[in-house]
Amino acid sequence: MIQRKNGYSLVLIILMSTFILALLAGAMRVVTQSYIYSQEEYYYKLAQEAGEAGTAYANACLDANGAEQSWSSVPGGIGPLRPETNCKGAVNPSYEKYVFDEGNKFRTTFEVGDLEASTRSTALSAATAQISSVGRVEITNGSGVVLKTYVAVVKKSVTWPADIDATRTVSGTNRTCAILSNNVWCWGKNDMGQLGDGTTHSSNIPVKVRSIGDMRNGKIIDIFTAQHHSCVLTQLGSNKKVYCWGDNRFGQLGNGSSGAGNYSSVPVEVGGDLAGKDVTSIGGTGDVSCAVASGKIYCWGRNNMGQLGFGNPENPGLRATPVQINSGGYNRLPINYFATKLATGGSRSQTMCTITTEKKAYCWGLARFGQMGIGPISGNHYSHATLVKGLEGVTDISQDGYTWASDHSYVSHTCAIALTRTPTGTTTDVYCWGGAGRGQSGSPGTGPFGAHFQPAKVDGLPGVPLRIEVGIAHSCALVNNGGNKEVYCWGDNKLGQLGKGNDNASKAIQKSSNPVLVHSGDDGLPLTESVVDIAAGANRGCVIMSNKRSYCWGLNDEGQIGDGTNENRFSPTESLFLRPVQNRYIY
Repeated sequence: MIQRKNGYSLVLIILMSTFILALLAGAMRVVTQSYIYSQEEYYYKLAQEAGEAGTAYANACLDANGAEQSWSSVPGGIGPLRPETNCKGAVNPSYEKYVFDEGNKFRTTFEVGDLEASTRSTALSAATAQISSVGRVEITNGSGVVLKTYVAVVKKSVTWPADIDATRTVSGTNRTCAILSNNVWCWGKNDMGQLGDGTTHSSNIPVKVRSIGDMRNGKIIDIFTAQHHSCVLTQLGSNKKVYCWGDNRFGQLGNGSSGAGNYSSVPVEVGGDLAGKDVTSIGGTGDVSCAVASGKIYCWGRNNMGQLGFGNPENPGLRATPVQINSGGYNRLPINYFATKLATGGSRSQTMCTITTEKKAYCWGLARFGQMGIGPISGNHYSHATLVKGLEGVTDISQDGYTWASDHSYVSHTCAIALTRTPTGTTTDVYCWGGAGRGQSGSPGTGPFGAHFQPAKVDGLPGVPLRIEVGIAHSCALVNNGGNKEVYCWGDNKLGQLGKGNDNASKAIQKSSNPVLVHSGDDGLPLTESVVDIAAGANRGCVIMSNKRSYCWGLNDEGQIGDGTNENRFSPTESLFLRPVQNRYIY
């Protein structure tokens, strides 16, 4: 019995031992596998962190380059971003080659190629893109030989909200543009590339004009918008250049091309006789562009009404590169003239005007409705710059309106700030001439078609006028009224061009030949800020306030005001998408 009992115990012990050994073996396998998995997870985590470093580096490069890619396959890009490269992808010997280097164990790195996706620029989001960064962990044998590599792809969306200061706004037919923190933004109609963002998609929120050449690294000095095209003046060092975009059927972009259906949805550099010259002013209207270079005036575009100023129109009535206007002759620009400013019209007035260092005004082009300001004439146009009658001490000038109209009330007009001599001295006043049927020249015209054929003083403006801007059939002036800067408008108000207010009585005003104070208050210009600058054009008025915010009023059917709606505004309305905000990196 005892022997049987001992044998049974031995068998039981052996069985139990075998079972325990099996459990231990299984546990060891689990522990070993867990250790392996833990190592794998650790290295993949390191690869992911390396990828994160790549997205952060790409974001920094984008931020430093105006939210535009500077590496890899783009012009000027040399290769992908890695720890040892600069923002163009070029190797910099002073940079570390790896994100992390653990001696003879492992090292981590990253590589960022082209942006995988991006959205068109808007002022709400200057740019939005997806960065794809490949993070790597290389396991080495201590002698630099890679034994195994762990890879993680990290994708991040990065946006640059508009950190912008408004410095100038201009309004053309169905769109508005502005210089904001040395970039150009436009909003409204875009069927011929008028917004300059590389598309033909209209937008009721501001989109960033594509930067090329000296626009990218230089300073934006000035801008104008005409009927369907715009131009900017840039400076980089001592070089000044003009870039234009939009409609180019008549050569108004100045790049040597023209013809039916011709346009550019991105800026192109104006060449020809402007090259290498000191350009100080630009302006245009309708289908013509002009620039003052070394004191002389050059124009390009359509010339069917002599608006290029170099002589009688001819066939074809255009020039696709700049041509210097003529001077000399009775009541014309002196041969030795020096121009300082060009008038700009946001529609299709086809009349151009300038101011010279003698503070005199000269105009050329369409003249049928008194646009020359010289009295009644025989003919429809003047193809030579002609002295405006009776004005002296001219400091500012602006013009806009239609070339012709079945309703002569809307034909183009011009306004200027000039001196008035009185028995006790001089005063500074606003004078207007040309179309007057909607009160845009300040008083009803006495000549044919209800127009002023020579300058007429605008009464009812308080204080001293500082700036004058006109639209199709309305005019606005910035005045210093006892130390306060105020904006007054007069003329057409069918679409809210006077900015008088949203109440029914203000909206009921169809026109006014007397200057009307642009509304301030809760639903108008902020009372706590002052007006820095004004702009008008087409059927809108705009201002820049001391807090760098932009307000506009009037026609908004194509989203030209930039408040995200298509509703006409009878009171100044802030372009909400232009509010300054800080850059953000979004994970």
